[in-house]
Amino acid sequence: MDETVRAAGTIWGMFGHRLALEGADGKVLVDLGPKGIEGLDLKVGDPVAVSGQRKPSEIKVTLLTLPDGTERALSWPDRPQPDRCGPGKPVDPAPILAAVKAAGYVAEGEPRRRPKHFEITARSQGGRHKLHVGLDGAIRKIEAEA
Repeated sequence: MDETVRAAGTIWGMFGHRLALEGADGKVLVDLGPKGIEGLDLKVGDPVAVSGQRKPSEIKVTLLTLPDGTERALSWPDRPQPDRCGPGKPVDPAPILAAVKAAGYVAEGEPRRRPKHFEITARSQGGRHKLHVGLDGAIRKIEAEA
Protein backbone atom coordinates (compact mmCIF):
# COMPACT_ATOMS: atom_id res chain seq x y z
CA MET A 1 0.00 0.00 0.00
CA ASP A 2 3.00 2.37 -0.05
CA GLU A 3 3.08 3.05 -3.78
CA THR A 4 3.87 6.57 -5.01
CA VAL A 5 0.90 8.22 -6.69
CA ARG A 6 0.01 11.58 -8.19
CA ALA A 7 -3.27 13.42 -7.99
CA ALA A 8 -4.43 16.82 -9.19
CA GLY A 9 -7.62 18.70 -8.61
CA THR A 10 -9.44 21.49 -6.90
CA ILE A 11 -9.59 21.78 -3.12
CA TRP A 12 -13.20 21.29 -2.05
CA GLY A 13 -12.56 20.86 1.67
CA MET A 14 -9.87 21.60 4.23
CA PHE A 15 -9.48 19.76 7.53
CA GLY A 16 -6.44 20.96 9.45
CA HIS A 17 -3.45 19.70 7.49
CA ARG A 18 -5.60 17.52 5.21
CA LEU A 19 -7.11 18.61 1.92
CA ALA A 20 -9.98 17.05 0.03
CA LEU A 21 -9.36 17.24 -3.70
CA GLU A 22 -11.70 16.62 -6.60
CA GLY A 23 -10.13 15.98 -9.98
CA ALA A 24 -10.36 13.89 -13.11
CA ASP A 25 -9.89 10.68 -11.09
CA GLY A 26 -12.56 11.56 -8.51
CA LYS A 27 -12.24 12.67 -4.90
CA VAL A 28 -9.20 11.99 -2.76
CA LEU A 29 -8.02 12.97 0.70
CA VAL A 30 -4.42 14.19 0.94
CA ASP A 31 -2.35 14.68 4.09
CA LEU A 32 0.26 17.44 4.09
CA GLY A 33 1.44 16.58 7.59
CA PRO A 34 1.27 18.86 10.63
CA LYS A 35 4.21 20.96 9.42
CA GLY A 36 3.35 20.79 5.70
CA ILE A 37 0.50 23.29 5.92
CA GLU A 38 2.64 25.92 7.69
CA GLY A 39 3.15 29.08 5.65
CA LEU A 40 0.64 28.10 2.98
CA ASP A 41 -2.32 30.27 2.04
CA LEU A 42 -4.49 27.60 0.47
CA LYS A 43 -8.26 27.88 0.31
CA VAL A 44 -11.25 26.03 -1.05
CA GLY A 45 -11.33 26.35 -4.84
CA ASP A 46 -7.53 26.42 -5.33
CA PRO A 47 -6.13 24.00 -7.91
CA VAL A 48 -3.22 21.88 -6.63
CA ALA A 49 -1.29 18.75 -7.59
CA VAL A 50 0.28 16.30 -5.19
CA SER A 51 2.64 13.35 -5.25
CA GLY A 52 3.14 10.99 -2.34
CA GLN A 53 2.67 7.63 -0.72
CA ARG A 54 -0.69 5.92 -1.14
CA LYS A 55 -2.16 4.78 2.17
CA PRO A 56 -5.52 3.05 2.58
CA SER A 57 -7.48 6.24 3.23
CA GLU A 58 -5.30 9.06 1.90
CA ILE A 59 -2.15 10.18 0.14
CA LYS A 60 0.76 11.23 2.39
CA VAL A 61 2.09 14.12 0.31
CA THR A 62 5.82 14.48 -0.38
CA LEU A 63 5.55 17.02 -3.23
CA LEU A 64 2.89 19.73 -3.48
CA THR A 65 2.38 21.91 -6.55
CA LEU A 66 0.72 25.18 -5.53
CA PRO A 67 -1.80 27.16 -7.63
CA ASP A 68 0.98 29.39 -8.99
CA GLY A 69 3.00 26.36 -10.19
CA THR A 70 5.54 26.51 -7.36
CA GLU A 71 6.56 23.09 -6.06
CA ARG A 72 7.08 22.51 -2.38
CA ALA A 73 8.76 19.36 -1.07
CA LEU A 74 7.29 18.07 2.17
CA SER A 75 9.19 15.79 4.50
CA TRP A 76 7.80 13.36 7.00
CA PRO A 77 9.67 12.56 10.22
CA ASP A 78 11.18 9.11 10.42
CA ARG A 79 9.12 7.28 12.95
CA PRO A 80 10.77 4.45 14.78
CA GLN A 81 8.98 1.18 14.31
CA PRO A 82 7.11 0.38 17.49
CA ASP A 83 8.85 -2.18 19.60
CA ARG A 84 6.11 -3.19 21.93
CA CYS A 85 8.65 -4.84 24.21
CA GLY A 86 10.38 -1.58 24.99
CA PRO A 87 12.97 0.38 23.09
CA GLY A 88 15.09 -2.31 21.45
CA LYS A 89 14.87 -4.72 24.36
CA PRO A 90 13.45 -8.21 23.87
CA VAL A 91 11.35 -9.46 26.74
CA ASP A 92 12.84 -12.27 28.80
CA PRO A 93 10.10 -14.83 29.54
CA ALA A 94 11.78 -15.94 32.83
CA PRO A 95 10.15 -13.21 34.99
CA ILE A 96 6.83 -13.92 33.27
CA LEU A 97 7.11 -17.61 34.20
CA ALA A 98 8.11 -16.65 37.75
CA ALA A 99 4.96 -14.50 38.05
CA VAL A 100 2.84 -17.44 36.86
CA LYS A 101 4.47 -19.72 39.41
CA ALA A 102 4.02 -17.15 42.19
CA ALA A 103 0.30 -17.04 41.38
CA GLY A 104 0.06 -20.78 42.01
CA TYR A 105 0.19 -22.10 38.44
CA VAL A 106 2.52 -24.60 36.78
CA ALA A 107 3.34 -23.67 33.19
CA GLU A 108 2.95 -26.33 30.52
CA GLY A 109 5.26 -25.77 27.59
CA GLU A 110 6.80 -22.54 26.41
CA PRO A 111 5.11 -19.13 26.68
CA ARG A 112 3.72 -17.89 23.34
CA ARG A 113 4.75 -14.31 22.59
CA ARG A 114 2.12 -11.82 21.47
CA PRO A 115 2.72 -8.12 20.75
CA LYS A 116 1.70 -6.90 24.21
CA HIS A 117 1.62 -10.04 26.33
CA PHE A 118 2.47 -13.72 26.63
CA GLU A 119 -0.05 -16.56 26.48
CA ILE A 120 0.80 -19.47 28.72
CA THR A 121 -1.05 -22.73 29.18
CA ALA A 122 -0.83 -23.59 32.86
CA ARG A 123 -2.47 -25.81 35.40
CA SER A 124 -3.50 -25.26 38.97
CA GLN A 125 -5.67 -27.03 41.52
CA GLY A 126 -8.68 -25.77 39.56
CA GLY A 127 -7.63 -27.38 36.25
CA ARG A 128 -5.99 -26.16 33.02
CA HIS A 129 -6.05 -22.50 32.04
CA LYS A 130 -4.76 -20.17 29.38
CA LEU A 131 -3.17 -17.16 31.04
CA HIS A 132 -2.56 -13.80 29.40
CA VAL A 133 0.43 -12.27 31.16
CA GLY A 134 1.42 -8.67 30.40
CA LEU A 135 5.02 -7.73 29.70
CA ASP A 136 5.11 -6.29 33.21
CA GLY A 137 4.36 -9.75 34.69
CA ALA A 138 0.76 -9.01 35.67
CA ILE A 139 -1.77 -11.73 34.88
CA ARG A 140 -4.43 -9.90 32.89
CA LYS A 141 -6.78 -12.68 31.85
CA ILE A 142 -7.45 -16.28 32.85
CA GLU A 143 -9.43 -18.56 30.57
CA ALA A 144 -10.48 -22.08 31.56
CA GLU A 145 -9.49 -24.73 29.02
CA ALA A 146 -11.66 -27.75 28.35
